[in-house]
Amino acid sequence: MTLRKNILIKPTINPNPLRVWMTAATPKERLRLASLAKTTLGNLQQVAGGYRTAGAVVLDSDLACRIEAATEKMARDGLPILAREALSPACSKCSFAKKCRAV
Repeated sequence: MTLRKNILIKPTINPNPLRVWMTAATPKERLRLASLAKTTLGNLQQVAGGYRTAGAVVLDSDLACRIEAATEKMARDGLPILAREALSPACSKCSFAKKCRAV
């Protein structure tokens, strides 16, 4: 069994952070993420796969915020926390988010 640490995945160009998270998660954990983020597993899989975005993660800020909150709840299960700035171009450019994270 591999021990996973609770870390914050920050924005990167490669690899796709949601894809990394989905790969590390079990099928039950993926379903739980979709439920907590109030979306569908199919939607998460399309985003993680970079469907129609040339491999990039492009979410609206609302869904990025819900995914971040959901991964925070699941972090105690050993999965990494996804920062909203890594998921949404709007969040990555937000001056308020930068001040809050001291990025």
